[in-house]
This record gives sequence, C-alpha cells and structure tokens, in this order.
Amino acid sequence: MSFFRITGVNSYVFAALMLFAFLSMYALCSSLYFLIREIFKKNDELVRRIVFDSMAMSFGLILILHFAQMIIRAVYFEKTGQDINLVVTPGLAIGQLGENILHLESFGVDLGIFALCLFANRLRYRGIGFLNWK
Repeated sequence: MSFFRITGVNSYVFAALMLFAFLSMYALCSSLYFLIREIFKKNDELVRRIVFDSMAMSFGLILILHFAQMIIRAVYFEKTGQDINLVVTPGLAIGQLGENILHLESFGVDLGIFALCLFANRLRYRGIGFLNWK
C-alpha cells in the first residue's frame, strides 16, 4: 500500500518521502491499535489524552495545509487563468500523471501529519526535555 508516486526525484527527496511514507503507515497502524484497545477498554487516561490531543493538533495542521493550498491555487488561477495541481492532490489520479511527476496522496499526507503530532505528543506527555510544554 503506497500513498506516493515518486519518479524522477533526487535521492534526498526520495529518502524524505520514504520516511514520510513510513510515518504514514505508523500512524495508520497506531490508530487501528488504539481503536482496538479502546473497544476493549484497555487504554489508560494518558494514552487517550495523547491520541486525542494528537488528533486535534493534526486536524488543525491539516486544515491550515489544505486552506493554504486552496489559496495558492485560487491566486494562481486569477493571475494566469490556468489551474495547477500542487504536490498534495486528492484521489488516485491514475493515468493523469505523466512522467517525472511527484504525487502525494492527501490521505497519506494526513496520516503522516497525524504521526508527527502523535510522536510530538508522546514525547510531550512523557516529560522529554524541550517538548514538555505543560
């Protein structure tokens, strides 16, 4: 299962995107694990708080990301009269992508953002150094 279509990019971009793909898979598995444990009432209060705070934080970041992308597309259309597709696009877009195009599925990007928020909140609530913002 891959949320990314990567062709014709240099090795640094490829490595960064593969790391982000790993984070997306981690977020998906972590979410499923949390839900299964929540069904059987095995999560403690700290785990619930970490996950719910991560969901809220990632929702806010995702809204900002999609709003910024919408504004950029609208401004570009007003100036040039043409629509552009940015790096993050919804849907599979099979057959519309041509050669040497970077395509990140928006679902995968959203999962990656959730994984980063989950990681930050786990560090934050475990009392690790600079991320302890209480």
